[in-house]
Amino acid sequence: MTAKQKAVVCLDVGGTEIKAAAVGLDGVLLSPIHYFPADSGRGKEELLTHFAQIVLALARQVEGIPVTGVHLAFPGPFDYEKGISLMQGLDKYDSLYGVNLRQELLQRLSGAGLEGLEGKDIRFINDVSAFALGEMYFGNARGAEKAMFICIGTGCGSAFGVEGRLADESTPGVPPKGYVYPVPFLDSCIDDYLSKRGLLRLTREMLGEPLEGKELAQRVHDGDTRAQQCFLRFGERIRDAMAPFLRDFRPQCLCLGGQITKSGPLFLGPLRALCREQGVGLHITADTSQKAIQGLSRLSLDVIRGGTGS
Repeated sequence: MTAKQKAVVCLDVGGTEIKAAAVGLDGVLLSPIHYFPADSGRGKEELLTHFAQIVLALARQVEGIPVTGVHLAFPGPFDYEKGISLMQGLDKYDSLYGVNLRQELLQRLSGAGLEGLEGKDIRFINDVSAFALGEMYFGNARGAEKAMFICIGTGCGSAFGVEGRLADESTPGVPPKGYVYPVPFLDSCIDDYLSKRGLLRLTREMLGEPLEGKELAQRVHDGDTRAQQCFLRFGERIRDAMAPFLRDFRPQCLCLGGQITKSGPLFLGPLRALCREQGVGLHITADTSQKAIQGLSRLSLDVIRGGTGS
């Protein structure tokens, strides 16, 4: 560590789990990534105390290195510039609806040993946008003039990057707010098909019972050809949903993240073929949270735009 080393405490806040680490401004992890239960159904005071305790625990791990910021990635809907949660009726963080998290956290942290922090030092960004920043600064999208980022989990999150920054939605080929999830697809929208529930519906239709990715992958490994065909159909839907964005935005690379990508070899063949045709590099990120946490270390107010937390 040099005398000039500074740390940022970064939290990737999910609905079931919070991943957190202290990170240098160069993206180097100064602590291991720690995993905390989200307890997202709790009341306002409990949740705010929980967030503050996580930040303070990470700050203690880098004692002697000044903590100059607290950066948090949240799923949407969320007013990232103001730090106000707009999640409601999503079975997570309902009690924080309309709460100014920047003010509330500053009050709790300033009274517990992080007096040097100011409001501007507590920053928020969409979770997929944080992933995009991590890939553009430290990962597979370094040096790409244009890059696209997709995370498939409970929904289909997205972000678009141009020359190392999050793309403005006025950029040709970028959908409103950088959101692909509400774009019409088949008989509804992308989010209904490229998501956990989309896979559950597909397996119910093709196999007679709803299966998650891990269960479906096990069946493939056990030699179930119907399960293999189910994964192929899912992969074809990903290809068909992404094709218009690859055509219109024309990225040099497409980075995929999210839990389901662990089974990527079983369903990404159709998308790989399309990317080869389009001259797009396809990259699968094994640890989406690590890239999101590294991306948070680079967060500044002038990059808070784009992305989705569907």
